Amino acid sequence: MQYRIDHVGRARAPVLVVENAWPDPQQLIEAAAARSDYSVRSLYYPGVRSSAPPDYVRGSVAMLQDLIRSTFDLAGELAITDSTFSLVLTPPQKLVPFQRVPHFDSADPNRIAVLHYLSDRGGTSFYRHRKSGIEIVTADLQERYMRLVNTEVNTIGMPPAEYVDGDTPLFERTARYDAVFNRMLIYRGCMLHSVNVPPGFVPDANPRTGRLTVNTFLAAVPSGASL
Repeated sequence: MQYRIDHVGRARAPVLVVENAWPDPQQLIEAAAARSDYSVRSLYYPGVRSSAPPDYVRGSVAMLQDLIRSTFDLAGELAITDSTFSLVLTPPQKLVPFQRVPHFDSADPNRIAVLHYLSDRGGTSFYRHRKSGIEIVTADLQERYMRLVNTEVNTIGMPPAEYVDGDTPLFERTARYDAVFNRMLIYRGCMLHSVNVPPGFVPDANPRTGRLTVNTFLAAVPSGASL
């Protein structure tokens, strides 16, 4: 396992990149292929999800928790709030409007996203909202940010029915990361980001050949407290 810490955008937000993150990624793929309960679990994610193996989730967090806490200056325990195998399956022409722009997972800076690539298809990009300069949507900025984006969409029209992968009239890309097999990308969920898909993307529901990731979300909580 190797890692580096990048600092993205004007906010210099930390992004932790871990290579060769899991000792047996092929076993994870087979575990994903063995599941038969994939379903739509989020209005925002353009695909389906199924729960990741608990042993993997606990093991990966235990392996990385000290590094995550130091990178993001977190105090207390890291609680696992969700962890799923995820497959991008929505064709570009069927994306709903809020899937055509960058998004944020939470306005809480203590919520951390751990994205584990189990294929080399596409990647992930981070963005800045041009008009406001916002790259990180915290609770004090959330209402203003949403109001600005809605106003702009009402003025210039809906974004085209495609995955955002680069600069747009409303957003400027600040960093792009390729989906490298067995790479983890770890970042605050309040950063504006978006999935990338390869040119000519064709949805593939087979975990062995599709755009498979494990998406894990962590929350820093004071010792002895609960979520």
